[in-house]
Amino acid sequence: LKGRFEDTWAAMEKLLETGKVKNLGVANFSIPNLERLLKTAKVVPAVNQVELHPYLPQHKLLDYCNSKGIHVSAYSPLGSSQSTLLQDPVLNKIAQDRNKSVAQILLSWGVTRSSVLPKSVNPERIQSNIDLIELNDEEIQQINEISKTTTKRFIRPAWGVPVFDEDFE
Repeated sequence: LKGRFEDTWAAMEKLLETGKVKNLGVANFSIPNLERLLKTAKVVPAVNQVELHPYLPQHKLLDYCNSKGIHVSAYSPLGSSQSTLLQDPVLNKIAQDRNKSVAQILLSWGVTRSSVLPKSVNPERIQSNIDLIELNDEEIQQINEISKTTTKRFIRPAWGVPVFDEDFE
């Protein structure tokens, strides 16, 4: 079914009727791919799991998904092992001012926009990942503007269908 995710979606919709699944979601769907899917879908995806962090905030995709009732779940909210997010001066200043780690600031920003999927096997980091704060409007705006000077997609797997429209907004 290469390139025909609509057919795969239709098959997954049938699983809902059996009661074997409760919700359906997608991953890495851009606005054009969501529009294409929604033309034929009987069921709107419950979630779109995407790479999302200050270097790839995907503002337009988030707005689009919200307008369609599709929850966005952010993976790689800290970037990746090659990420420079943890050294970003804006994030470090906010972290220092709030007496939190940069990771906690990134996760706090992420949950103001959607849900986040942080990863760690370290018990201390796992605990730290849930010790979040409520960022103020100025801090959120500062973080939202980071992508005006630095944009980066860290995860680039080859799936055989076009998934990225390179909209860093």
